[in-house]
Amino acid sequence: MNNPIFSELISKFNIDLIISELVPFGNGHINDTYLIRTSPEEAPDYILQRKNHKIFKDVPGMMNNIMIATNHIRNKLIAAGEKDINRKVMTYFPAKDGKLFVNDAEGNFWTLFLFIADSHGVENIQKPEQAYSAARAFGHFQLQLADLPGEKLIETIPNFHNGLSRLNDFKVAIDKDAAGRVKDNQVLINKILDRSAEMTSLQRWLNDKTIPLRITHNDTKINNILFDQDNKTLCVIDLDTVMPGSALYDFGDAIRTIGNKAPEDEPNLEKIAFNKEIFEAFAKGYLSEAKSFLTQMEIDHLSYSCRYMAWEQAMRFLADYLNDDIYYKTDYPGHNLVRTKAQIRYLEVLEENSAMMEAMISES
Repeated sequence: MNNPIFSELISKFNIDLIISELVPFGNGHINDTYLIRTSPEEAPDYILQRKNHKIFKDVPGMMNNIMIATNHIRNKLIAAGEKDINRKVMTYFPAKDGKLFVNDAEGNFWTLFLFIADSHGVENIQKPEQAYSAARAFGHFQLQLADLPGEKLIETIPNFHNGLSRLNDFKVAIDKDAAGRVKDNQVLINKILDRSAEMTSLQRWLNDKTIPLRITHNDTKINNILFDQDNKTLCVIDLDTVMPGSALYDFGDAIRTIGNKAPEDEPNLEKIAFNKEIFEAFAKGYLSEAKSFLTQMEIDHLSYSCRYMAWEQAMRFLADYLNDDIYYKTDYPGHNLVRTKAQIRYLEVLEENSAMMEAMISES
């Protein structure tokens, strides 16, 4: 792909490179990403990425978050004597005007960062060993940032995991009843509302500083970790949602996805089951890194965090369904309702297994 528009964009960054090829890269659904292959062959390659400013409304603030976080990690690696730093943390390049992005003629925001060669990602966790490695990587990421005050960063998506705010949005969707669906889904609505007092505790703990505000990743899927050719973890990537939050968000959201033996839109609720082996491996891997900085209050509520994230996601799916499916992409009519039922059933499964989960965490 030889496009003069891309060449012009790349020329605005404060780096000299010779483009030999530019091709679409990855399978992300939010940003547009391209791999820049350079000449000569031994020269490093780069990633050019358009940030979706409809979702991330403050791209300059988001990029400032990323630079603060990556610089902090880089300094930790230098102090530890790490020799292969550019493979252990993402490296972004500023524009010639000093900004961390360049704009095209349409006002889109583009960023440039180093491609980490001889690395690969994994789309799905298949065995406990992968869960353990992924958990260690996310725990280590939090450890590296544990002494960076959360207040230094902005919220790239305001109130992203704020249970009180999400609950308010849910109640607004009920009151508006935009699609006329409230009457037929009162049982599901009540399952969300009946748990709201317990589930909004997390935001109240953050508000009154019962648990600390930390820097969190907020998208703890295994495909946001790079592995080397020996399947050892290199670094955590996709840092757009790195922002202030609770360490519980990252632990809980990971288990929301990998701890369920069924997909999040499984229509057969009997297939939804708790993956004990994956959870146990993830808890051990995470705490092997995170126990050194987590407070006892945080450790005591890791199991709760899994229920919280399932509750929040069920509420978001149901709110979107009540709003006539305006946020999430759907593959068929009623898709968000199927997602809601599956997520609520998974929440019930987590409640049924909470004592065992707490025991596993205590033993980790």
